[in-house]
Amino acid sequence: MPRKPKTSEPEAVETKPVEAAPEAPRGSKTAAIKAALKANRDKLPKEIAELMNAEGWDVTAQRISVVKSTMKAERKAKKAAPAPTPEATPEVPTDAVSVGLLVKAKKLAAQFGSIEEAKAALNALAQLLD
Repeated sequence: MPRKPKTSEPEAVETKPVEAAPEAPRGSKTAAIKAALKANRDKLPKEIAELMNAEGWDVTAQRISVVKSTMKAERKAKKAAPAPTPEATPEVPTDAVSVGLLVKAKKLAAQFGSIEEAKAALNALAQLLD
């Protein structure tokens, strides 16, 4: 169905500039609610709202309930987080040798003239350290 054409122009509405709220860091109200909840664990959200409103915060009991349930869900999720499984982290064999160590071993063998001489030197060193 086609729309009906407008018959009259909308009236111009005077708009007033909105006064900016005092500059507060983003999330400061939530942080204040969390602090109040931690300080007053035995109080109901309505009582905490009254206390915070007396301090100058503009909060409702509903907002406090939402923050409280969010905190509870975060604690529950943190407890239920699965521990890392052995499959998630690859196991490195204890006898594994890195490429860097192989390069150093090659240089050592070259300094001694052969791998056999380098082995003999390392065995002698091991006997001295024991």
